[in-house]
Amino acid sequence: MRSATRQVPYVSDAAGSEGRWPALDKRSPVPLYFQLRTVIEEKIDSGEWPPETLVPSERELCERFQVSRITVREALADLVQKGRLLRSHGRGTFVAQSQLRRELFPLIGFSEDIRRHGQRPGTRVVRFEVEAATPVVTRNLALGPEDRVVLLKRVRMANGQPMGVETAHLPGGLFPGILKESFEDRSLYELLRQKYGVIPTRANQQWQAVACSAADGRLLGVRKGSPVLSIVRTTFDQNDRPFEHVECFFRGDKYVYYAELRNQT
Repeated sequence: MRSATRQVPYVSDAAGSEGRWPALDKRSPVPLYFQLRTVIEEKIDSGEWPPETLVPSERELCERFQVSRITVREALADLVQKGRLLRSHGRGTFVAQSQLRRELFPLIGFSEDIRRHGQRPGTRVVRFEVEAATPVVTRNLALGPEDRVVLLKRVRMANGQPMGVETAHLPGGLFPGILKESFEDRSLYELLRQKYGVIPTRANQQWQAVACSAADGRLLGVRKGSPVLSIVRTTFDQNDRPFEHVECFFRGDKYVYYAELRNQT
């Protein structure tokens, strides 16, 4: 008998009637492991199996779907490889925390992207001040040697969970009075559109996997050396004028970029 003190939800207990488990079609040309994988993914995507839920054991899945253990293991292994499930030695297999999938090429701000995923964006400002521009920022923003920049460093969050650390550099001369604005839970791009008439139009961006520093790790709630995605971007407005140079570090376990590729031949 399972203990009543279980600390995690267990999907077999919540599965209800057999009708909620679609049967696999053994006459279909689609492999059984793929059909089973699809059933599990549908339960995760629908929210029926929320993150950190303990999924049925291999034996239970074999009995419920009348398939071999090899079929079940192949389906579960695929989902573990995709990051949908996590195995914990001695505890079982759990639904993983969902990653935010962001299309590789659209130019949208973090807040808008998080809302598109049905989550609540949040921001905590770490630094907001005027400083001298570094040579890299000066070059990318086409500044003069004496020009200064507004530095805005923020922790970006989704549903209250830290997702990334973002440091934006803005030409001080383009945005008078911006230091009077509050960016706690406010979109930078929305403000630039509404108050300054600046519309992000294109950007040059590069990605690199790096180890998290101790300082950023404390902000993100991860250990020093954890994998993070480094993003460096220079953004241009509707007049093709560079107005932002930003450096970001996003948690590798919370954010994934994707792209659809097409053969042009």
